[in-house]
Amino acid sequence: MNMVIRKVETGIAGFDSMLRGGFPEGRMILVTGGPGTGKTIFCSQFLHHGATKQEEKTIYISLDETKSHFFEEMLAFGWNFRELEQDNRFTFVDASDVRRIPDQAKVGRIPVGGKELARARLIDNIFTTFDGTKSSSIERFIGDLGAQRVVLDSISGLLFRFPNAWEKRQAILDIMEALDGTGATCLITSEAISMGEERQVQPEEYLSHGAILLQTLGTGERAVRVLKMRGTEVDSAPRPYRIGGTGIEVHSDIDLTYKSR
Repeated sequence: MNMVIRKVETGIAGFDSMLRGGFPEGRMILVTGGPGTGKTIFCSQFLHHGATKQEEKTIYISLDETKSHFFEEMLAFGWNFRELEQDNRFTFVDASDVRRIPDQAKVGRIPVGGKELARARLIDNIFTTFDGTKSSSIERFIGDLGAQRVVLDSISGLLFRFPNAWEKRQAILDIMEALDGTGATCLITSEAISMGEERQVQPEEYLSHGAILLQTLGTGERAVRVLKMRGTEVDSAPRPYRIGGTGIEVHSDIDLTYKSR
C-alpha cells in the first residue's frame, strides 16, 4: 500500500505547482544559490505563510543576521515577524556568534579544537531557551515550541571553518541529524560555489532530502530549479522568478532550459 505524503504549502506564488502541492512534510530541504538570489526571502516567505495562513509555529535560526535587521528587512515585504513573535507564532534564534569561535578553547578542563567546538556551539545555541535553561535535545527544544517550520540561514558561514571534505561532511551530518528528528519541515540555506552545468555540488546537497537552486542567468533573469525532492514527483525545469514588493513569485508556465545552459 502506497503511503500518502502530506504536502506543506510554501506560500510562494507559482512554486507550489512545481512541487505538485508543496514540500513533503517533515523533510530537510536545501536552498542554495549565489549572493542576491533571494535565499533568505524565499525561506522567510515560507515561514510567514505557515505562521499567518496555516497558524503554524515557526523558527528562524540565524547564523548571519541580527534579529533587528531581520525584522526590518522582512517588513519591507509586508511581513511583520515582530508581531508574529508577540503572538507566539515565530521564534528568532541568534546563533551568529558560532562563526567567531576561536580555533582553540576549553570545555570544562578539556581543550577542544575550533572545528569540534563550532559544531557543538551551534547545537548548544539552538538548545538554549530564552529563560536560560537547556533543552535535553533539539527535538525537545522544537517540540516544546510546537514548531512545524524551521529555517537555518545560512550554513555556509559555519562550513568555512571546515576546509577538508570529510570535516565539512561531518559538520553537516551533525546539524542535519540534530534537525531531522524534530518532525518539522526544515529549510537550510547555503551559498553556491559555482553556477551553471559545471557547478560544484556541495556535500549538503547530497545529504538533504531535497534541493532547490536559485540562480541569476547570464541574461540577467532569475531562475529557480528543483534539483531533487525525495518521495514526490516535481517539475525540474528552470522557471523564472521575480522578487517584488510582496516577496518571490515564480512563473511556472515559462521554461528557461535553453537559457540556463
